[in-house]
Amino acid sequence: MAPERAARWVALPLAVAAISTSGILIRFTTAPPLQTAAYRMCITGLLLLGIALATQRRDIARLGRREWALLGGAGVLLGIHFALWTNALFATSVASAVLLVDTHPVLVALGGLIFLGEVPPLAVWAAIGLTLIGSVVIAAGDLDIGPAALVGDAMALGAALTFAMYLLIGRRVRPILGLASYTGIVYSLAGVTLIVMALVNRVALLDVQPRDVVFWLLLVLLPTLGGHTVINWTLRYLPVSVVGVSILGEPVVTTLLAWLILHEPPSTGALIGGALTLTGVAIALRAESPATS
Repeated sequence: MAPERAARWVALPLAVAAISTSGILIRFTTAPPLQTAAYRMCITGLLLLGIALATQRRDIARLGRREWALLGGAGVLLGIHFALWTNALFATSVASAVLLVDTHPVLVALGGLIFLGEVPPLAVWAAIGLTLIGSVVIAAGDLDIGPAALVGDAMALGAALTFAMYLLIGRRVRPILGLASYTGIVYSLAGVTLIVMALVNRVALLDVQPRDVVFWLLLVLLPTLGGHTVINWTLRYLPVSVVGVSILGEPVVTTLLAWLILHEPPSTGALIGGALTLTGVAIALRAESPATS
């Protein structure tokens, strides 16, 4: 199977399923959100950076100042994304947080048009519309209007913006850098960013509970290595708009996992919204590569 087809039909769907475990795993932790995010990214970053230094030293040695600046920006943005996302899950409902953070495809498509010259075909814009409508329907009955929830909603929107910017940088840098090198550097920088944020907020990073370590390792294995890292691999072969909108399958899978694991059966609205979202994802996956302006 050609790499582009493997990325589109195998890697990307599996990655979406993997990242869908993130919200539930984080909600099972008892540690402060910044501590969870910091350990998640540091463990993953150091693991991948070790692989990169052993197998892709030449890739790293060829990097110039511009590439390092982009990697630094991606790492900081990813760290801020995880800080906002992890905190949002405790300030508002999982469904609301997932809905709002998954508004990023609109920003990704616009950014790809403006900064990368990738003009999304009409099918991708239609897919974005369908998936956003589906996400709204899924979470419509779960949106809170209290002050605390509004803060959580704002953090989720901030997480969407930073994730969109991170994907755009990844689309620019990934084709010239090996997967282990790119993710190892970016995840490690994200981890450093989160450590700084945790220290500023006086989070006791060394106060570790065994229960949380288990869930941190699961976060490393499933949504980070199996999800975000695989998504970074697909950016070498797929348009950023297609990758971005495909991630909107996450609310559907998260809803199903909540049903199976948390015993929260989906509402009729969730089933309808899920069908709309999956339809949108299928349209995006079948869309032709965008034209370049």
